[in-house]
Amino acid sequence: MKASRDCAPLLFVLLVLTGSGLSADPLSALPEPWDTRLLPVAETDISGAERLMQLAIGEGRTMLAGLLESSDVTDDELAEAYGRLGALFLLVEVEAAADVCLRNAEILQPNVFRWPYYAGYLAMLSGRSDAAVNHLERARALDPEYAPLNLRLGKVLLDTGRLGEAEALLKRIADAPGLVAAANFYLGQIANLQRRYADAVIVLERSLEADPAPSGVRYQLAVAYRAMGDQERARAYLADFDAGSPAAHDPLIEELEAVTRRSLPAFQEAMHAARQGDYEAAASRFADGLSVDPDNRAARVSYARTLYLAGSRGEAERELARVLSEDPGEALASFLMGVLKQAQGDKEGAASAYRRTLEAEPGHPGAAFYLANLELARGRFREAAAGYRAVLTSDDAVGPAYLLELIASRRSGTSERDIVERLAERASERPDDTVLAYALARLLAAAKDPVLRDPERALELAGDLARRQPIPPHQRALALALMADGRTEEAIATLQPVIAYAAWSVPPGELALLLDESEAYREGRLPDDPWPDGDGLLAPPPFDPLAAFRDYPSATPY
Repeated sequence: MKASRDCAPLLFVLLVLTGSGLSADPLSALPEPWDTRLLPVAETDISGAERLMQLAIGEGRTMLAGLLESSDVTDDELAEAYGRLGALFLLVEVEAAADVCLRNAEILQPNVFRWPYYAGYLAMLSGRSDAAVNHLERARALDPEYAPLNLRLGKVLLDTGRLGEAEALLKRIADAPGLVAAANFYLGQIANLQRRYADAVIVLERSLEADPAPSGVRYQLAVAYRAMGDQERARAYLADFDAGSPAAHDPLIEELEAVTRRSLPAFQEAMHAARQGDYEAAASRFADGLSVDPDNRAARVSYARTLYLAGSRGEAERELARVLSEDPGEALASFLMGVLKQAQGDKEGAASAYRRTLEAEPGHPGAAFYLANLELARGRFREAAAGYRAVLTSDDAVGPAYLLELIASRRSGTSERDIVERLAERASERPDDTVLAYALARLLAAAKDPVLRDPERALELAGDLARRQPIPPHQRALALALMADGRTEEAIATLQPVIAYAAWSVPPGELALLLDESEAYREGRLPDDPWPDGDGLLAPPPFDPLAAFRDYPSATPY
């Protein structure tokens, strides 16, 4: 049976309430009979929130406490009150308390779709992907026909690398009214990640036709056209794009946004707008808040981020420079200044900014990773390897550093045996990391030291990769393993259809690698280097300043 989405009006409204304080807090020490049904909402430190939000949350707790002690309160009344308090907690980013409130609303109204759906949507916005999947799957069990749910769940699965599952959900709504632009945008991202660039162009053009407003669609189109060798179109799209996703028509989320937007203090409203991808509105509200609180440097850094994402790059640079002139040790401002400089092509300026970031905050994973990438590109392999090792020892290690540290170490003179042993260990620790498996397969097939070669293991790894994702690099790895195993004709035959396809669908550098390796096999030899320059899977990910400004976490956004 389909669950009701309209069983009660949404009461997420910031009320100004009256009433006397309570001697105890029934939310954290639930009275009977609620102590056996509901979860306690612990007292939470919200001293960092703006004063109006502190008052609203306090009044929300007071009202809910009164309901819990009432003898004639209904489950529906309590559910709406918990939902309202959960929304307030989410606005000040107290996610644990918000989760408990929405869970209580769901316990009280188990057949109401909106509670797990809201919880999943808001978990998605805060980057808690596993929680988002769990909430949205519960919502789908209540109402599998609510089309926007496929968009939200597909987006989370895309973010977590479950591309096949994400694509299946998004294809269901690729033609759904109000969802065409967003669904095809995410399908385009999936196609780009899988290097199906011609497919990416088709769905991304559909997205752009449905919603021509500035968004990340043009950037994804530029990625696809660049990979296909059409540099002119790629440049045209890069000259006119913005961050964020196309708009999606989602009645429940639109209802939530409309009522939670009211009466928000400036910085909370700015953050809310930023999470929705409305960076111009976010920048405007940050500016409003800074006019009252000009010394709030954390808010000024967030203001700079929204300015950059809204396309005002020069203003963003000036705001970051202002923060750094007042506090040269402000690590996030220094890191973002480095990203901005690198986006401008000023690699020396970027490297200096990343080093200042690391001086202010040793172990900063973003600065260490970006600096190591610059060092690798400059041929400073020892410095790059040290930088990647710093990334790996941080609390938030960046996935590509697991392989890049070994690549830089190998180029700096570390023995091939040591590289093989360390790579095998890392691949076993991260069995889902296909890039580590790819690098290991190539090294075991064509290590310069024949003693280190293991064609049988290389075939096992490369064959599994080619079955799971038959993209050109995985096919190249399979051909290399076949050649190492003495199966020359099979190696050549494996590459032929890939070369035919690659002539119009892969970057020129990768096509050159295919041709070089095919020629080597015809000459009866292995390639000179198992990890050749120009292999995109053995290089740092493309530099994406928008992603850094949009997604890099901030412990204190204002």
